[in-house]
Amino acid sequence: MLKKLFNKQVKKMKDCKNEKEILSRVAKMDIYDMHNYLEEENSCELGIDAIIEKMLKKDTVKNRRFVEIYDAKYKVAKCFNLIILILEHNNVTQKTLSFIDKFLFLYSDVIREYDEKYEEKYQQKLKNALFFRRKDFE
Repeated sequence: MLKKLFNKQVKKMKDCKNEKEILSRVAKMDIYDMHNYLEEENSCELGIDAIIEKMLKKDTVKNRRFVEIYDAKYKVAKCFNLIILILEHNNVTQKTLSFIDKFLFLYSDVIREYDEKYEEKYQQKLKNALFFRRKDFE
C-alpha cells in the first residue's frame, strides 16, 4: 500500500518536473488558455495551483481582480466554469481546495451578483462541487 502511494507521488513529481516552465506558461495565460491547459492530459497540480493563484491576485496597476461583475457575461461564467473544471480534475490536492476556498470568499460578491443578474446558480454549483471533492479526501 505504502509502495503504491509512493509510486503515485513519484509519477506526479515527474509530470511537474519543469516547474519554471509551467509557472512561466501559466503567467502568460488568459482564461481560454487556462481551460485548454486543464483539458490537456499532462496538466499537473503545480499548474492548477498556479492558475488559481493567478485568479486570486489583484492587479495593482489597474486596481482590479481577475474578473469583475462588470466584465462580459461569458468571461465571468468562464471563470466560474474554470473553478468547477478544476474541482473535477484528477490532480486536486488539499492545497488546491484551500485556494478554492479563498477564491469563493474573495469572489462571493461577484458570484452573488452574477446569479441575481443572470438567474444562474453558480453559487450552489461551486459549493456542491467543492463539497463533493472534499468528500474524496475524507
